[in-house]
Amino acid sequence: MDITTVNDRHLYSATVRLRDPEHPAGHIELRGCVVRFGPPGWLTVAEGPGEGQAIQLFPTGRVLTVTQLGEVARAEEPMA
Repeated sequence: MDITTVNDRHLYSATVRLRDPEHPAGHIELRGCVVRFGPPGWLTVAEGPGEGQAIQLFPTGRVLTVTQLGEVARAEEPMA
């Protein structure tokens, strides 16, 4: 995916690698999560798609990499 297609209004599936605050030389890897780029300066991460998943905000200074990035398909709106 070209980086120019990434924006803060879309949800993406991804693997996120973060600096480990408890081990400065280490990292934490979050696989199969749903991410949103924003609010500015932050990466919003959910444990997976669907309602009820835990959501965390990470400052971009802690983010080492975001890989396997793919847009999450949105469920169709129910017809009225």
